[in-house]
Amino acid sequence: MKIKFLRRVKLSGYDINDVEDFLEKIIVDYEKLMKENMELKDRVNNLQESVAYYKSLEIGIDQTVGNAQTEAEAIKEDAHNTADKIKKDVMMQLEQYKKNEEERINRELEELKKEVLTKEISLEEIKKQMQIYKIKTISMLEAQIKILNEE
Repeated sequence: MKIKFLRRVKLSGYDINDVEDFLEKIIVDYEKLMKENMELKDRVNNLQESVAYYKSLEIGIDQTVGNAQTEAEAIKEDAHNTADKIKKDVMMQLEQYKKNEEERINRELEELKKEVLTKEISLEEIKKQMQIYKIKTISMLEAQIKILNEE
């Protein structure tokens, strides 16, 4: 803005028209600056509101991330606990299965032992009968030989 210098009038000071023109320019410039100032203030307020909004979003996101991390840790711990429980259950079932199988094998072994004993007794009985048959046959043959010799 180019300020026009006020011209001096000889007796009364400055030229009234120049002073009024100068004041009008000052008023126009002042109004323009006031308007720019208001616009800048509005813009600053808008930016401050935006910053506040984004800060509140940031806080919300931070809280959400914190909650998600807490929830993830809880889920992870629960998964570990569940895995430990499953492992213990499987180990208990395995031990019970092993015990049941050992008992079944022992029963079968005992039954086989009884069967072997029964077969051995049966074999001994057959051997005795064979011995008796042998003795009877020898006696009968000796008696037949004696009869043949006597004649």
